[in-house]
Parts: sequence; structure tokens; C-alpha cells
Amino acid sequence: MAWQDEMVITTRVLINDLDTPYDFSDERLAQVLVVAGKYVQFDINVEYSYNIDVVGVNITPDPTTNNDAIFISMCCLKAACIVDQGNLRTKAALEGIRTSLGAASLDIGGSLAGWQAILDRGSCALYDELTSHWDVRNASAFAAVLSPFVNNRYDPRYLNVGPFRNVGNNDFYS
Repeated sequence: MAWQDEMVITTRVLINDLDTPYDFSDERLAQVLVVAGKYVQFDINVEYSYNIDVVGVNITPDPTTNNDAIFISMCCLKAACIVDQGNLRTKAALEGIRTSLGAASLDIGGSLAGWQAILDRGSCALYDELTSHWDVRNASAFAAVLSPFVNNRYDPRYLNVGPFRNVGNNDFYS
């Protein structure tokens, strides 16, 4: 399928798995992309509605045919995030995490600290940043509640609305 060709390559670039032999097979990355697609549809409103079959590893209609760049990009970012999280878990299991109860210390070192930095600043952080601002960026209507209180000397005579319209004769309720 065309989506697998394009999205697997994009994800492979994001996780820096470009040298053969690959760390992840194309089939494994396709599985991760399908799971990532479920998350993307949950996190943002996309232009097209996709039927995502996790068991059958399929996305229909093909997002590359629809040229849905937003869905493709977000899926690849989320898939890269999932892979990076898995790599961190694997490294943590191999290297171990040192903890201490006194003063509640948690220490990670070696390459594990590098993987943590990748999560904090890499594809996971970018995905979180993009999805957290998605609704605001695509909003079609805005509303605001603004206060008439601009300082500590509030005087209702300066309001030109409601029962306070007649400010000249000190009759506030007419």
C-alpha cells in the first residue's frame, strides 16, 4: 500500500533508523504507524475520517492518496514517539535505574540519559506541542470575558451599558 511506503520511510528518518540492517522491519513500523493513527484521530480533528484496522495493519482510505499531509505527519511523529519510548524502556531495563529512598532520588545515566533527552525534546515533545495547540489554531469562533475592573477605583458611572446608562444625572437605575 502506498501509505506504508511513504509513512514508513518518514518514520524511519525520524527515529534515525536509516542504515541497513534496519533496527525495525517495515512490517513492525507499519504496525506502530497504525497504532499511532488511532492516537492521532483521538488527539486532533483531521480532514478525513479513517478506518484504522490495528489487527489487519491497514488504514483506509489511504492518506497518501488523499494527500492528507497533517494526518501523515502527525502519525509519523506519534510513531517515532512510540518507538523512542520503547527504546527508553529497553535501555532502562538493560542499564537499570538507580533510586534511593532518602531524599527521594532517581538517577539515570549513560545512554539512558540521552534517550530521556530525546523524549523530552524530540518527536514526543513536538507531537505534544502540536496537539496541545491544535484546537486553538483551527478555532472558528472566539469568545472572551473581559472585566470592567482596570484598577482599584471602580466607578459604575463609567460603564455605558445596562442600568448605568444615564450617568449625567446620577440616576443609575433609570
